[in-house]
Amino acid sequence: MSPPELDILEARRVYRSTGAIPAQMLRSTVYRAWERSHLQGANPQALQAEKLSSLATERLIEQKRTLIQIAAPYIRMLSQAAGTDRHAVMLGDSEAIVLDVVGDKQTVHGPEPFPGPGSLLSEAVAGANGIGTPLAEADYIEIISAEHFIDGFHPFTCQGIPLRDDKQNIIGVLSISLRRADARERLKEILLCASHGVEAELLIANLEKDVRRVLESNPNEYQPLEELRQDIVQAHQAARLKLEIVSRMVAVNRLDYAIQLLRQAEQSIQIFRRRAEIWRNLASFEIGTLQPVSLTDNISDLVDLLSTEAVIRQVQVVTDWYEPIIVVADPRSLLRQLLRYFLQALDHAGKGGTVKVVVKEIPNSELAQISFIANSVLNISQSTPTSQVFYLPIKSIKDEQ
Repeated sequence: MSPPELDILEARRVYRSTGAIPAQMLRSTVYRAWERSHLQGANPQALQAEKLSSLATERLIEQKRTLIQIAAPYIRMLSQAAGTDRHAVMLGDSEAIVLDVVGDKQTVHGPEPFPGPGSLLSEAVAGANGIGTPLAEADYIEIISAEHFIDGFHPFTCQGIPLRDDKQNIIGVLSISLRRADARERLKEILLCASHGVEAELLIANLEKDVRRVLESNPNEYQPLEELRQDIVQAHQAARLKLEIVSRMVAVNRLDYAIQLLRQAEQSIQIFRRRAEIWRNLASFEIGTLQPVSLTDNISDLVDLLSTEAVIRQVQVVTDWYEPIIVVADPRSLLRQLLRYFLQALDHAGKGGTVKVVVKEIPNSELAQISFIANSVLNISQSTPTSQVFYLPIKSIKDEQ
C-alpha cells in the first residue's frame, strides 16, 4: 500500500477506537466530510445505503422527471467512457437522493448491493461519498476507497460535482463510481464537461420557455429572437456531439485526440453559456435602472451572437473604436436597441454587403455617437451607404461620485 492509503487506514483505526478524527492523516476535504458525517450521526459500519420506500421513490422520480431526462444522454456518455471498467454513473437530487444509475451489469445489478434510485446518500446517512460530499462542499469532490466514511463503499473511488441552474442554485449532482482508482484520472475532465453539458441543457429548456413568453407578450420581437435562440442551441448540439465522440475514444484509450476534442467541447459549452445569458437579457422586456454599461462590450457580444446570421446573409460585420467606452443606460433596453439597429443594418447591406459599427466620443460633450453604416453591393442606385446614428450619455466623473 502507498503511504496515503496507510494513513487512511490508520485514521479509521484511530477514529473507531477513540472517536477522534486525525486531521493530519486525511486530505482536508475528506477530514471535513468525516467530521460532518460524525456530527450528523452516520454509522461508519454500515454496509449499504438506506432507501426511500418504493412509492416515495416513484413520486420523487416523477417530480424530477425533467432533470432525469436532460441528464440521461450525459450519464450514458460517462458510462460509455468508462468502457469495460467496473463502474456506475449516478444522478442525485439536491437532497442527495439517487434519481438514476447507469453502469456495467455486475456493478449495478450484481450480488453486491449498490445504491439505486431512492437511495439516501447525504453525509448524515451515508457519510463521505460521491453524492453527498459534493453537495456539502458545493464543489467537485473525489473520495478514494477507504476515504468513504461507511464500510460498504470502500471498494469504490467516487467523483462527483454539483449541478446548478441559471441562477447558480444547486439542483442536483452528477457522480461516477469506479472499482479501479487509477481509472479516475481519464474520466475527471469528461465528468466536469458532462456536468456543464447538463447545465447547458437546462438553460436551453429555459430559453424555450422565454421565447414562448416573448411570443405572447411581444410578438413583433419574436422572430429575430427565435432565430438567434436556434443558432445558439445548434452550436451547443455540436458540443454535445463532440462529447459523445470523446466518450467513445476514452473507452478505447485513444486519449490524446480525445483530450483535444474534450477541451473544444468545454470551450463550446462556455461560449453557449455566455451567448445564452446575452439572449436572456434580450428576451427580457423589463425596464431596468440607468447605470454604467460598457457600450463596446455590448456591441462585441451582439457581433458574436449574430455571427451565424451574418454568415447566412453573407454580410461582413466590422467594428471601429479606439478604446472601450462606458455609457449610462438601462442594460437590457440598450441591448434591444442595439439589436434592432444591427438587424436593420443587415437588411440594408444585403448579400455580400458590409455593416460597419463606429463608436466614438463627441468632442466637447458628454455623448458617445454610435453609427451603423450599411454598404450594399446589390443596390447599384444606392450611391451612398445607409447610415443610422444615435447618441448616449458617457459615464462621467460625476456619475462615480
